[in-house]
Amino acid sequence: MLLKTEREESIIHPDWPEVKWNVSGLYNYRLFLRIFVNTMNSHDVLPVIGAVHGCPDLAWNGGYLNANVPNTDAKNFSDVLNKHDISVYLTFTNIALEKQHLADSTANTLLEQLDESSGLNGVIVASDLLSNYIRDKKPGLKQICSYEKALIENPQGDVNWYKKMQDRFDRVVVYPDHVFDLELLDQLDRDKVEIIVNDECAYKCPTRKRHLMAISRFNIQRSPQLGEELKQIKQKHCAGQFGIISSQKNPAHVRPNVLRRQELKTIYDMGFRNFRICGRRKTIFGLAWNVIHFVFNPALAPPFASAWAHKIDGSFKDEFKKLGQGKAERPQQADSTEKPDIV
Repeated sequence: MLLKTEREESIIHPDWPEVKWNVSGLYNYRLFLRIFVNTMNSHDVLPVIGAVHGCPDLAWNGGYLNANVPNTDAKNFSDVLNKHDISVYLTFTNIALEKQHLADSTANTLLEQLDESSGLNGVIVASDLLSNYIRDKKPGLKQICSYEKALIENPQGDVNWYKKMQDRFDRVVVYPDHVFDLELLDQLDRDKVEIIVNDECAYKCPTRKRHLMAISRFNIQRSPQLGEELKQIKQKHCAGQFGIISSQKNPAHVRPNVLRRQELKTIYDMGFRNFRICGRRKTIFGLAWNVIHFVFNPALAPPFASAWAHKIDGSFKDEFKKLGQGKAERPQQADSTEKPDIV
């Protein structure tokens, strides 16, 4: 006889049901975002997605290397997300910008296309120069202070610095190393703080500042010297991706900054509700894994993981098939009995 089990009330993780998630993928993983948003919509839990963020290859990009992320038009996608109260943020986190870089035409075009009238959209910035430029140009856009700014100005975790940033910005991303300082967190405004749950750098990595500066400089202007420096950092110092610690690169087995369940639960119970899932350094399946791991009820996650994997894989195959045929296939009509996709 099969054991009777209590019906799960929600697909959302029961330990932190009120979290507003800020999820990566606005440009590089829009296919996944469509699947995710439509899944949340079909189960009437769309409000858990507070925002999506991302950036194509351009000089104002900072946290990750420009790596062939296409500058595909995001305006229509953003407009649809806004209609469902989901914010859109451009990730302009370069920490090496100088005055002449503010004239970058591609970045300014994206900035102009971002709707400031909705009161939902904004930018994530690390440079005061760029922040002031955007405030003058698009005062209606929200601004999130990126963790890179804390790395440069406040590596020791001074709570007064965070309070000043809370006064200047709509939200402040806590530097991942500081997330474990519960005394610091307890002094911050819950509504004005955002916490990254899946940062994979090693805790207190001594190379992070050098690494991020090299990335920012490389995104402004590629050079063989910077390319070699980045290669050396990755080969000799990076602890490993996806939370895997390499014994050769990290013999002390320093942990990554990915939050464990009890750590996230503790921070949630302190009253924090804004959390971020980053994803530009991962594959589309890596981002999907993180979303399923952190957002979904563990009891219901496996079938969603399987369904999403098949859907992503099938979409890739369809795209290659269309390319081979040299024409697009007509989309199938949605079943009228099901809740329609919104994007």
